Amino acid sequence: MSTIPAPPRAPRPGPQGPPPSQVPSDGYGYDVRRVDPQGPGRLAEPRGQERRPRRAWVQRLYWILSLLGLAVTGAAVWFFVIRPLGLGTSLVAFTSALVPVTIVLAAVWWVDRYTPQPRITLVYAFVWGAAGSVALTFVIGGVFTELALPEAEAGSATESFLGAAVQAPLVEESMKALGLAALLIWGRRFLGGPIDGVVYAVLIAAGFAFTENILYFGRSFHEAQAAGTVDVFWQTFLLRGLLSPFAHASFTSLCGLGLGIAAERRSLMLYFGLGLGGLSLGMSLHALWNGSSFFLEPDPERPLAGFLRYYLTVQVPIFLLLVAIVLFLRLREKRILRRQLSEYGRAGWFSPAEVEVLISMRGRARAERWAARHGAVARMAMHDLILASVELGMERHGVLQGRPTERTRRRERELLERITVDRRQVSALERPVVRGAGTSAPVPV
Repeated sequence: MSTIPAPPRAPRPGPQGPPPSQVPSDGYGYDVRRVDPQGPGRLAEPRGQERRPRRAWVQRLYWILSLLGLAVTGAAVWFFVIRPLGLGTSLVAFTSALVPVTIVLAAVWWVDRYTPQPRITLVYAFVWGAAGSVALTFVIGGVFTELALPEAEAGSATESFLGAAVQAPLVEESMKALGLAALLIWGRRFLGGPIDGVVYAVLIAAGFAFTENILYFGRSFHEAQAAGTVDVFWQTFLLRGLLSPFAHASFTSLCGLGLGIAAERRSLMLYFGLGLGGLSLGMSLHALWNGSSFFLEPDPERPLAGFLRYYLTVQVPIFLLLVAIVLFLRLREKRILRRQLSEYGRAGWFSPAEVEVLISMRGRARAERWAARHGAVARMAMHDLILASVELGMERHGVLQGRPTERTRRRERELLERITVDRRQVSALERPVVRGAGTSAPVPV
């Protein structure tokens, strides 16, 4: 393990108060003599060689253009696909589709809040699923059906089965995975581990399911109006809105999980191997879900009985297994953060009490509330200090899993500089965030 850079403080750094104002000769506020020149904490490059401003401008332009393009695509999907349903039907379908997507988004918020991702990338993932992947599915799905399934007779049971169990899983999962691939190419640092991959994949799937549910609910509402009964609509809402809000999320999360593991290991071969493996497994589960309705024995007296038996014996265990994986990864993130921040603590960047605050959601919330009592600037500084520290720990873990590069060294320096600036702002308050070692005062968190 390479040596962690020492903070810009006195020889025996204390956890309280601002760092000293004097800046060592490297120009960054760090004593480069105490940094392993081969490790990710190498900080001696002059500022003139940095290219981050240009890269940041290019990436910002990419996200802006991407969101604008997806907004135009979403408008096209509404005009050509949803608008023909009619205004009243569209409103009913839209309102109904808000129920399952809210459930999924609440779960994503809970999983992501420990190591939160930038909002712009989260919005991008959802909009890609709701607009980009849906539009590509309509276009490529039709071409796929014409080229790959030409033998099936139109309107036959064979065509319905092939469309549901072959065409839909292959095309839909591939189009959703394209959003993950684009995120990996243009926002590599945002996808740094398994949890990140799962979060982005579930958001893409939630967006796709949201648009798809609008279509399904709209069509079932039309059928209910034609039949003069609401049974068809409520049955569709029960199956898609309440029993299976995480269906698409479960399928796509496997691809995100594979890409997240590869991103943590920083291995190009793993990107292809685990990415394609997760995508294939997601397609298989999607095909199992869609194809099950063709093999269940119908019961005229209890039409949902067969599906519910299959749902409870097959789909629920699969979903619970995926939930267990996510919970394990969430606990793993906490252990990683404790270990890496403790390493920085031994180098003088954090006190043991501060590490405990940073790895606890309750501790973070109490620290922010304490800072908020001293004004908005203090609260924002505390919030940014927490985010930068969390990202620093996870970034450090990724470097140790792979190998240090110029980008990782630059990123570590940027995060340490942010922590230093935030400390100076917080230390200007009436009392320090964490008392020094040996004092009896409690930590105000």
